[in-house]
Amino acid sequence: MSFSVSRSNFVARIPSTTGGFHTQSPRLFSSSFAQYDTSKEPSFKDIGNKGLLHSQLVNTLVDDLKFDAMMPIQAATITDLLEKRVDCLAQAKTGTGKTIAFLLPAIQTLISKERTPGDNISLLVISPTRELALQIAKEAKQLLRRFPKYSVCVSIGGTNKTSEQNKVLRACDILIATPGRLLDHLSEAKFAEKFKMLDTLVLDEADRLLDMGFKRDLERIVGHLPNKLETKRQGMLFSATIAPHVEKVANLVLGNDYKFISTIPVGEKLTHERVSQNLVTVSSFSDVAPALISIIKSEIQSRPSGNFKSIVFAPTAALADFYSNIIKNIPDMPQCEAIHSRASQGRRNRTTNNFREAKSGILVATDVVARGIDIPAVTDIIQVGVPQDKESYIHRLGRTARAGAEGKGHFIVTQAETFFPSKILSDINFKEASADASSKSQVTDIVKKMGADAHKKTYQAWLGYYKNHVKGLKWTMHELVEQANKFATECLGAAEPPTLTKDVVSKMGLRGIPGLNELV
Repeated sequence: MSFSVSRSNFVARIPSTTGGFHTQSPRLFSSSFAQYDTSKEPSFKDIGNKGLLHSQLVNTLVDDLKFDAMMPIQAATITDLLEKRVDCLAQAKTGTGKTIAFLLPAIQTLISKERTPGDNISLLVISPTRELALQIAKEAKQLLRRFPKYSVCVSIGGTNKTSEQNKVLRACDILIATPGRLLDHLSEAKFAEKFKMLDTLVLDEADRLLDMGFKRDLERIVGHLPNKLETKRQGMLFSATIAPHVEKVANLVLGNDYKFISTIPVGEKLTHERVSQNLVTVSSFSDVAPALISIIKSEIQSRPSGNFKSIVFAPTAALADFYSNIIKNIPDMPQCEAIHSRASQGRRNRTTNNFREAKSGILVATDVVARGIDIPAVTDIIQVGVPQDKESYIHRLGRTARAGAEGKGHFIVTQAETFFPSKILSDINFKEASADASSKSQVTDIVKKMGADAHKKTYQAWLGYYKNHVKGLKWTMHELVEQANKFATECLGAAEPPTLTKDVVSKMGLRGIPGLNELV
């Protein structure tokens, strides 16, 4: 396939989240698809022969990393980003090489500058999650393997802030950061000074940054950076989806003449439109875990090869641990681990890397792995309970069927939660499916052995999470507490609801609601 930027019509058509199209401003351009012999796909050698890439960078790509033909987003953007150094809003499917697409031109710019390595940050990449930031940093280091004088640093939460800052101040050419930690560092003048010659600013997964509420942080970060016009800084936004609100942040990073380049053909189905998705509805919350076990067993049995690789999404960290503990104690289950924001960064890294390399396994996770991280060959996405919103559901599902691979989705809800698939996900063509409860007594025994502390954390997490959904559930606060207490007795096997401190009750906004076992 070839990707030529269409200049015959100065209006780009961007897929809308509601199914139609909304029109962008005349300054945008959209790349088009044309079926053709893939052997003619542009190669990195071709770009090197044109003098656009340093020869050693080409050697790294071709000889060391064994990259030959470019992937679509790389072929579609490389000339504009390298030769013309335009600002760009780029859209590409997940798992199709967009990280290399923005790293290459930025690294070429770094190499071409006659500066003392490490003195100033040339490239800043802002990522929504720690895991994605570490993945980007890893790829940047691979591209720089023939340029050892340049250094790549990360600034993310969950690590020692002082040690992290000292590394950047000592020597840093490329910085990959999450918004919160970066903003902390920028409050110190000596750290902000490192950006005085910033050449390139990239927002990766731009829509996810906005979905996670980082718009204000991004505004403050840009406010700490040198004036774009004075430094002639190049700006790039890369994302798998382009929602209307992305243009709000585009104006922060991109110049008025930026280009929109998409390698997703007009009318092509998105992941949630083409992946088979089963909807499993159970009577009560006590049936959720048995249904989860039933789905896992059924999918394993349906695969003679034994390659079952699934991410199970849970609403909270405590519930991720809860479901993970159940799965681990069911005989003949694949290896299972949990990952969430409360785990140490070291543990999160090890768990993610192990799951990435595994042919089979189960990762029980919160939304920390819902976007951006490259985990190949995920066969099944199982979502337990209602997610925060429609975008979260779609981003989670996007962990499967990546880069043309097959995948499957499963959504487990109780009768009370059916408002979510029927109203919020009304445009998704679910297949009604059932799950047996044969493992219910087994699950009950496992949960009873978890102990009072685990029960308390799970109960508190359940109560706090579903409080955010009382409107959709059509529960009063009294009914919320009643359902939470039912969850405690029927799901956790507790004789009475776990105790909550007055401080916790107050923070949840549940003061004075009868039924809570509040500590005196």
